[in-house]
Amino acid sequence: MLTRLLAAAAVLAVLAGCSSAPVDKVRSAVVVSKPTGVMQVADFQRSYIVRAPEGVTTPMPLLIMFHGAGGNGVSAEQVTGFSDAAAAHEFVVAYPNGTLANSVPGELAWNAGACCGLASGGNVDDVAYVLAMIAEVQAAYPIDPSRIYLAGYSNGGMMSYRLACEHAELFAGIAVISGALNYSPCEPTVPVSLLIVHGTADLTVPYEGGETNDRTASRFGQWQNTSVDYATNFWVDHDDCDTEAVVSEIVPLTTDVFLDCADDAQIEVVTIAEGTHAWPRVDTLGVDGAELVLTFFDLN
Repeated sequence: MLTRLLAAAAVLAVLAGCSSAPVDKVRSAVVVSKPTGVMQVADFQRSYIVRAPEGVTTPMPLLIMFHGAGGNGVSAEQVTGFSDAAAAHEFVVAYPNGTLANSVPGELAWNAGACCGLASGGNVDDVAYVLAMIAEVQAAYPIDPSRIYLAGYSNGGMMSYRLACEHAELFAGIAVISGALNYSPCEPTVPVSLLIVHGTADLTVPYEGGETNDRTASRFGQWQNTSVDYATNFWVDHDDCDTEAVVSEIVPLTTDVFLDCADDAQIEVVTIAEGTHAWPRVDTLGVDGAELVLTFFDLN
């Protein structure tokens, strides 16, 4: 596992999830029978993009990628490149859309507890929406229920944490990029495999925790973030892992791997020295975030 991680760490990439790309433009990277889904959940009409390899009849993994606050499913697809990977490695990827984050059309957010914007302020039931989306995707494609994964950037990472807190038994693992464990109470029922990727120079979701910066607060309101150490310690304790990590360094990365977790769970924390609040890309932060996620979930 460590060898696999180090190989992935030598690569790493991609932009911030705060793009305002129109929600109705969907890139056709993978041939699918149903490129978008629309459903009514509570008071909201909800939508998502789903990409699946054509002609596969055996059960496939499902990767759900949550955009950041101010982004949407289209921007998440464009920035991660997961659709191309889904075609090459035969898994299904879904990009759900949050609800309006502020007054700007196409800028969406998730109710992940303390963050973000109108989604949190209006107490939108995003959990019910995601569970309904998963059921719909499972009805449309052959999904392996033991290999459903969550990945999220920023506010999307916070949403991944919330789902793991409330429905850990449904997910084989989560990956949180530049997010914080801001949901409480977090009471997962089973051990959770977790990848954390976070930059030390992140001002929006600070590595050491604390308030978001003024620029972000002006868009989505002010909130308090927990630290990367807080999330790490919480999950290491919950998963009953060794508390001493195996540490490796490949500039600009420091990777902490926590071993001997219950139920074969895995916890890896990748710290990007001087990394800012952006989806990790080779040309910006010297790392390929998508490759880290795919390697952790064994999807490449």
